[in-house]
Parts: sequence; C-alpha cells; structure tokens
Amino acid sequence: MPPKKKKGKKKGKGKKGGDGGAAGDDAPPTEKETLLRQELDHITDELTNVKKKVDDLRQENEWLQQEAHKIRVESHEYMNYMEKKTTKRQSTIISLSDQNHQEIQDILDQKAKMLAEYEEKKAGLRAILLDKEHLLAKTKQELEDLQEYKKLQGDQLAKIKELEKTVMQMRGVHSDTIQQLKSNFLKDKREFQHDSHARISTMKAAADKEALQCLSEHTQSIKVENRELRKQLFKLIQKTRALHEHRRQLEEQRKELIREQQYAQDLKKLRSARQHKVLKSFGLLEDAENGAELRPTSDQSFRSSASSNDLS
Repeated sequence: MPPKKKKGKKKGKGKKGGDGGAAGDDAPPTEKETLLRQELDHITDELTNVKKKVDDLRQENEWLQQEAHKIRVESHEYMNYMEKKTTKRQSTIISLSDQNHQEIQDILDQKAKMLAEYEEKKAGLRAILLDKEHLLAKTKQELEDLQEYKKLQGDQLAKIKELEKTVMQMRGVHSDTIQQLKSNFLKDKREFQHDSHARISTMKAAADKEALQCLSEHTQSIKVENRELRKQLFKLIQKTRALHEHRRQLEEQRKELIREQQYAQDLKKLRSARQHKVLKSFGLLEDAENGAELRPTSDQSFRSSASSNDLS
C-alpha cells in the first residue's frame, strides 16, 4: 500500500515539473524521496541478503542431497550386511533349535520316567500313610477311652473352683494351702501330660515299626513271588523252544515225505513210459492192449520185472 501512494506522488510531481518548465531534475530531493530512496536501498539490501541466503540454502541443499545419497548407499550396504548376518544367525538358531528340541525331548522323557517313579513311590507312601492314619485313629480311640483321667481332671477343676471361692472368703487364712494345692495340681497335670505324650510317642513308634515290618514282609513276599514267576517263565520258554524244535522236525519230515511221494510219482511215470517204449519196440503194444483184460496177472508180473530192472 505505501509504495503505490509513493508512485502516485511521483507522477504528480512529474506533471508539475512538466508544467513548471525548468524546475525538473535540478530540484533538490524532498524528504519523502529521501525516505523512499532509503527504504529502496534497505529493500535492495534485504533482497541481496535473501538471494545470498537462497544461494547458501541451495548449496546446503545440494550438500544435504549428497549426504543423503551417501547415507542411502551406506544404509543399503548396511542392510545387505545385516541381512547376511541375520541369515547366518537364523541358520545358527535353527541348528541350535534342533539341538535344543532333542535335549527338550530327552528331558521330557526323563521327566515322564521320573513322574512314573514318583507315582509309584507316592502310591507306596500313600499306603503307609493310610496304615499310620488307621493307627492314629486307634490311638485317638484309646485316648478317648481314658475317661477316668478326664473325670479326674474335671473333678480337680471343680475342686479348684470351690477352693477359689473359699480363697475369696478366706484369702488371708488359707493362701498357703491354696498355693500348695495349685502347685500339686499343676504338677499332676504336667505328669499326666508327660505320661500322655510318652504313651503317644511309644504307640507311634510301635506303629511305625509295625508299618515298616509289614512293608518289609510285603516286599519280601513280592520278591519270592517274582522269583517263582521267573522260574515258571523260564520253564515256559524252554517248553516253547522244545515245541518249536519238534514242530521244525515235523516240518522237515513232512517235506521229506512230500519229496518221497513226488519221487514215487515220477518213478511211476518213468516206469510207464519205459514199458510203453519197450512194448512199442517189440510190436506188442496192440496185443498188450487187447489182452490186458484177459491177462492182468502177466502184465503185473511184467511191470514188476520192469520196475525191478529200473531200480537196478
């Protein structure tokens, strides 16, 4: 907006100068012209600075493009290197994975075996635990049967209550007696508890000993049974081997009989062929055929002689 107004004023001045004749170029510049010229110089300097900045920015842009190209090349080379390295590492990982898979499979097999052993031991310990629980229940039952001691304890507690009432009435007189009674009661209680714990410990030890003895006897019986079963199995194996041998011998005999039968059939065919050849050579074939029904005995004797000749 201000430059447009300045240009208008310059035009007006030009007209006035044209109208005024010789007042034109030789007139000194006005204050506004001086300000406009200064502003023009300032703008020219700013334009020069801007052009210089543009040149600097262009050079910096070119340098940045070169650096970007260089970085792209280096990035491409780095990516190729990382790809090769990744491929090599993946192949190593695959081989290690196969090895780890085999090791894991071995561990799983070992774990399954250990679990089976654990279950077997657990079953045995569960049986022992059941026996001990039965013994403990029996012990509790015996403790419940000790009602006399409980009754004695109840009587003593009732007596303590009565003595406490008496103490409240006659504290000064009977304090020593009450203390003595309390000490006696605590002593009896401790002795009773000690005896109870001792009996429980004794019964528990006896139960453990009996359980171990039962387990040992059961184990020994299983061992004896296993030995008997092993002997029976060995006898069965021997018997099976003998049966197999007998079967093999029978198979060989059967094959030998089949060979002998085949040999007899072949020999019979050979005899028949030789007899036919002999009869044909002597021209007796037709006579033998016609008189076969009349002279069976002679044919049989002739065949017997021929067969004996063949055998000889």
